[in-house]
Amino acid sequence: MSKVRNKLYEALQVFPRKRIGLEELIRLCPDYDQLSEQITELAGQGLLVPVKSSKTNGNIKKPLFMRYSICIENSVKIPPNEIYALHPRLSANGYLLHNRVQYINNRSFLCRLSEWLTHNDCSDMMSRRERSFSIFGDEKELDNHLRLLESIGISGETLGYYETPEHCFSDYIPIRKKQMTLLICENKDIWFNIRRLMYESGVCSLFDIPLDGVIFGQGNDITGNGKFLSYTQFLGADKVNFLYCGDIDRAGFDIFLRLCKAAEGLNIELFIPAYKKMLELSRNIQLPDSEDKRCIIPEMSEILPMFQSDEQEQITQILRDNKRLPQEILSYPVLADHMR
Repeated sequence: MSKVRNKLYEALQVFPRKRIGLEELIRLCPDYDQLSEQITELAGQGLLVPVKSSKTNGNIKKPLFMRYSICIENSVKIPPNEIYALHPRLSANGYLLHNRVQYINNRSFLCRLSEWLTHNDCSDMMSRRERSFSIFGDEKELDNHLRLLESIGISGETLGYYETPEHCFSDYIPIRKKQMTLLICENKDIWFNIRRLMYESGVCSLFDIPLDGVIFGQGNDITGNGKFLSYTQFLGADKVNFLYCGDIDRAGFDIFLRLCKAAEGLNIELFIPAYKKMLELSRNIQLPDSEDKRCIIPEMSEILPMFQSDEQEQITQILRDNKRLPQEILSYPVLADHMR
């Protein structure tokens, strides 16, 4: 069999990478016996070199390696005029002219995108998957070509789409304003109760501090890399002051400190009136042991001065004894009494 009649050879001429896996080879030639014959031929000519560290597939009669290196020069013959015929934005940086195999492998995608760019503007912003469906009738088509789009120089702004935040937090913000104060609650119950009071009674202040909304921080989730920053980009406000309310224990203060570090640049402060009320309500209560066994006391040098001396002693004792004062001590009746 000559390589001219080797269908696998023809397919590999326009393959976009220098290495190929056995699964991809099988898709190019589903008949295993024929595939084995063609791979053996190309390997004998040095055009397809097995990656021996990948090992074989376990077929006893006709074993094939799991990965191969392609040593075939691409023979892509696409006239430049065909690429220049695309919308100018698709050929502006010259990538497709110098990588014509990418044009061949993605011709239908690029042609449809070119047609859309020619006849549509991007005045109405939408999410990436919404834009993908509006162009291709497939919400994942843009997802499948992000690397190609980046190479061509096409951004989300070019196509009029935005990235939906990877991590969304449950919130209740009745009226979006240019300047807002939002309360972050570590735990779900207090978030739900404040949300309920704001929704049902129209109250907008807690402990005489005006609030524009409340966010469920989901415990440690809020400290994840980029999570809260990603969420805040879509609040639509010029300025937001964040107040944080969590448990009084090692883990609770640690979450607050890590959040401030992860979301550096945002204005995040402890909601001191809530902490003071928690301390007041707990003075005659035997607190439970904390579940945090790391034996790490968070750095409190900037936090303790926010409290009175007796409150500082109370907090220090809780942390030293590794106890837990949960924010659920601010029960619904307590919150109802202090919301206006």
